[in-house]
Amino acid sequence: MTENRHLRIIGMHCAGCVASVERALREVDGVASASVQLLTESASVTLSKEDVPASRLIAAVRAAGYDAEASATGAEMLKRLAGDRDAKESLRQHRQTLIQALGLALPILAVDHFRHVLWPHTLASQTTALILELVLLVMLLRSPAGAPILVGGLRAVLRRSPNMDTLIGMGVFVATISSIFGMFVARDEAFVHIHAAAMILAVVSVGRYLEAKARLGASSAMKALARRAPKTARVRRGQAIESIAVDDVVVGDLVIVPPQSTIPVDGVVVEGRSGVDESMMTGESMPVVKSVGDSAMAGTLVTDGTITLRATTVGAQSTFGRIVELVANAQSGQTRMQRLADQIAAVFTPIVIAIAVGTFVTWMVIGGRTELANGLRAAIAVLVVACPCALGLATPVVTVVASGMAAMRGILVRDGAMLEAMGRVDTVVWDKTGTLTTGQLSVRWARPIGSISEAELIALAASAEQFSSHPIARSLEAQARRHGAALDVPTAFELIPGGGVCATLGGNEVLVGSEAFLESRGVEVDRARRVEFPAGNYTITAVARSGVIQGFIGLADTIRPSAQSAVERLTSRGIQVALLTGDSEPVAREVAESVGIGTTLARQSPSDKLLQIRRLREKGRRVAMIGDGVNDAAALAEADVGVAFATGADVACESAGINLIGSTPHLVADAVDLARASVRVIRQNLFWAFVYNVIMIPAAAMGRLPPAWAAAAMMLSSLTVVLNALRLKRRGAAFQPE
Repeated sequence: MTENRHLRIIGMHCAGCVASVERALREVDGVASASVQLLTESASVTLSKEDVPASRLIAAVRAAGYDAEASATGAEMLKRLAGDRDAKESLRQHRQTLIQALGLALPILAVDHFRHVLWPHTLASQTTALILELVLLVMLLRSPAGAPILVGGLRAVLRRSPNMDTLIGMGVFVATISSIFGMFVARDEAFVHIHAAAMILAVVSVGRYLEAKARLGASSAMKALARRAPKTARVRRGQAIESIAVDDVVVGDLVIVPPQSTIPVDGVVVEGRSGVDESMMTGESMPVVKSVGDSAMAGTLVTDGTITLRATTVGAQSTFGRIVELVANAQSGQTRMQRLADQIAAVFTPIVIAIAVGTFVTWMVIGGRTELANGLRAAIAVLVVACPCALGLATPVVTVVASGMAAMRGILVRDGAMLEAMGRVDTVVWDKTGTLTTGQLSVRWARPIGSISEAELIALAASAEQFSSHPIARSLEAQARRHGAALDVPTAFELIPGGGVCATLGGNEVLVGSEAFLESRGVEVDRARRVEFPAGNYTITAVARSGVIQGFIGLADTIRPSAQSAVERLTSRGIQVALLTGDSEPVAREVAESVGIGTTLARQSPSDKLLQIRRLREKGRRVAMIGDGVNDAAALAEADVGVAFATGADVACESAGINLIGSTPHLVADAVDLARASVRVIRQNLFWAFVYNVIMIPAAAMGRLPPAWAAAAMMLSSLTVVLNALRLKRRGAAFQPE
């Protein structure tokens, strides 16, 4: 029995920090796995034991040198983002640290620059000026700009998990000790790097402040999503109307939603009529008219008129609540590229320290004692210029931006790995009903056999199907009720995925489904009756009672308006598109030709679909399966990426890595475009992070990069990957074809 816990982590700065926190959490007895995200300052912990208290996890994080607090669910993270309280407080602290750093570093730089003008050129006078610089540096080291870095770096070393603070702290420490040595022992200004130590801390403070501001921009889509969550609801209880917290609404409550208000819970309209803006959920720009009997989703906006809903799903289980939870959880998964970056970052700091030591030794071996000062300067620059932070931010910042943007369009990505996989897809396989077509079948004709009438045939089929959620069942039931038929309740019911249903009505076994299904149950289907069927391609449903065929019912579906354009967009990106359906060959071929799909496989059972997806993957294809999340569950799970069309309470289809909240095929093409753009930006970030270190570390080791400039380059590197990820926020860039 596993259990998930969520923590907020405070005080992380780089990938080394992430590795330290993950290691600390994994060492706790009862923890099966831990995933920590730098950008959202969160940790998701999977427990293998039920008796692991949150206090033990928090204590482990604090022992590693960071702080933590429990968060009830992943949605709590989005609530914090919506309020901006933590983000604003963090930014305020970074701003205060920046002011203190500049307030002490600038006087040091001024004294160092003008001391040869303001003080006599005597050893005593110049030493006095340097002592003044040293005093200011000590104050800087004890300030919030210096002390947390030095303490954090030392604590990381003691925990055998050195991080970016370790590198910066070592650089500043070596510069300070070298300066003291040059002032009082060697009496040589070549060893004095007080101004460099001050500049390192000042530049780091500037960089972290700018990075904090950029991170706020990276999570803006997630904040916008969280802000859409309603806080209160107007509930009618008896004759009174109360305004209560959304969390206090219970199933069955009558919720009144006035114009320009967000629907707080999932429900069914019992009074009123209004247009509802579902653009955030479905991507459709036009409001949908809701009247009595229609369902409405939490998080959608009533545009005109007042409606009253009977609450059916509330709180975290509502459509909006589950969307928020899915988006929050999307930050916990790791992509293949992120795992690679994290593995490199885990050994990056020790390697840099070794390079710094090797740099100093090399300078001494080549130049002897005359190069001691230059060797120290080069070693300090190597320590400071290296940037594991860029590696740590390269992927998660893109995941946060992309998943937030996708959610605002009704595309829910389970985790970063699914986003990466979608970006690599080269084959898209569609189910037909409910994806390319509306799934809202309507009965077009009925052909009874024997003494049974058309109305009786439809009523018999609807009675047997009424416990099924399949579109055919809903259409039969609607047609029967339209004619005023009273439906019998089955005493036994069995659903056969991809085949039909078997129900017991009045002591008789009734079979409703495809002709092949009835034949598999021993029913002799009179195929000669086909000559009496109307011309056209219909989904044929056969009905049998007590082993005897009773008749056939023809149903027709409607192709979704954006299906053809979605297929065209996919093929224009070099993606192969195929149709895989359990429907008949003529119906499947007609739909495929209408939307521009060349490859069609009809009469496919759920196991057949699974086999076809497996064969494509064995051929080296990277496959996305688009289905309804029910009969296609096995195929969705087998594909590299399962994409489910889901609405209402079915929003979180377990078999799919991506859920589309809505009924528009163009969201599939949007998901591909966004995923490809995301993968492209991740590759750019990782390339930059690697190339930066490959170029800058040798430059610093050769003495071409002063320590102060090395600090500036280091912070610019991490800031660059964040700003590059923010390019995804430009809608045009994110959804343009490659």
